Amino acid sequence: MKKLIYLLLICHPFLLKSQTYQWFNPTSASYPVIDGRGWQKELESPYDRFPSSAAKNLRPAVWNLSRNSAGQYLGFKTNSNKITVRYVVKGSQSMPHMPATGVAGVDLYAKDVNGDWRWAKGSYSFGDTITYRFDNMILSQPLETFRLYLPLYTSVQWMQIGVPEGNMFEVLPISDAKPIVAYGTSIMHGACASRPGLAWTNILGRKLNSTMINLGFSGNGQLEPAVIDLINTIDATLYILDCMPNLTLRDQFPASEIERRIRNSIESLQKKHPNVPIILAEHCSGVDGMNMDSVMASRYKAASEIAAEVYHKMKKEGFRNIYLLTAKAIGFTTESTVDGTHPNDIGMMQYAEAYEKLIKKIK
Repeated sequence: MKKLIYLLLICHPFLLKSQTYQWFNPTSASYPVIDGRGWQKELESPYDRFPSSAAKNLRPAVWNLSRNSAGQYLGFKTNSNKITVRYVVKGSQSMPHMPATGVAGVDLYAKDVNGDWRWAKGSYSFGDTITYRFDNMILSQPLETFRLYLPLYTSVQWMQIGVPEGNMFEVLPISDAKPIVAYGTSIMHGACASRPGLAWTNILGRKLNSTMINLGFSGNGQLEPAVIDLINTIDATLYILDCMPNLTLRDQFPASEIERRIRNSIESLQKKHPNVPIILAEHCSGVDGMNMDSVMASRYKAASEIAAEVYHKMKKEGFRNIYLLTAKAIGFTTESTVDGTHPNDIGMMQYAEAYEKLIKKIK
């Protein structure tokens, strides 16, 4: 049963033109409301992606990146056509190849009466406290359902959502449906979407009406046993292993090591979840003609070929419930990335559509 959150009334004249707003802090809810992650308890920070107990088993780089809020979101209902979000983050608010709106921004969508998601334009101000204001929204029903995506590449320290006093605001509990768990690289982490809702895992979640758990770690998606062990604790409907973009350095990851990691990851997941499908992805940029940089092109193509070779070997050996998403199916072209590797919004949509097509065949 959904519960109604009664909000604390606070007046901030400077920010909100003397209009009194009522505010909700997600961490004050008496039940879990931050969706898109696999753990709700024993968190060192309320917006972490891994429980605090994981820190001792993970490389520091992976642990630190797991504290970014990528893939997390908050669902709520309101009859207000004005919503303000204010929050504080830790970490850089922009990168050379990715705008602040994607790195540290939030993103708001509304589900209409037909079940379709609509994007809400917001005005924003970045500083020590980041503020997004969504005004003059056209609501499709008296009590509109919203989804607020959290920043992709920063760690949220504190957040409040406000609507003008006198409006209804109902925060939604997290979904109890089994999620899709995705483990990958910076591309999965969200680089280089222009805003959080356009990270491919978030697009795919809307398309499939499924909870997606984003375990993308920039530069550190390396099919490590410590991460697989954590994934194994989640009862999922599907597992995605999309780590080939971080397994391209031949001196560090020769073909034999990549094969070992792929095999160990699949075998570990299937031992505990024998009937759950697993998707192994090729390198999204590992296709002929996409990249004019000969070194990058050869590395990416080789990574795709290794993934495909291991997949076909395992299929011949009798492994079931494993599937391959090819680079050709993802369909990147020269217009799909910002730097030959990381997808822009075009590439993010191509990625999501390729996964959607394959997952619908599997299911």
